[in-house]
Amino acid sequence: FLNKIKKTMKNKAHVEGSICEAYLAQEIAYFSSHYFEPHVLCSRHRVQRNDDGVVNDERQSTLSIFNFPGRTAGKGTTRWLSDKELQAAHLHVLLNCVEVKEYLG
Repeated sequence: FLNKIKKTMKNKAHVEGSICEAYLAQEIAYFSSHYFEPHVLCSRHRVQRNDDGVVNDERQSTLSIFNFPGRTAGKGTTRWLSDKELQAAHLHVLLNCVEVKEYLG
């Protein structure tokens, strides 16, 4: 905690006063955040750490395995699967899809 405040110091000549100023600024920011509306982003209402900003699509897939939110991690490329890769992907979908479980039994 103190190390974090030491990093926010601005005036190296007056270390103690600068640490107190940083601590007070942090406390004031946290205290005042209680009075913000829920939609205002602040120290209390910040975005989740792993939120990738994906908005759920209106269209729903017919299979549950394809309903996970996400986005690409860069520029997309097109690639054809080999027969072995296609069979492995097909098997993965069939084994991990809730809708298919009743037919496997």
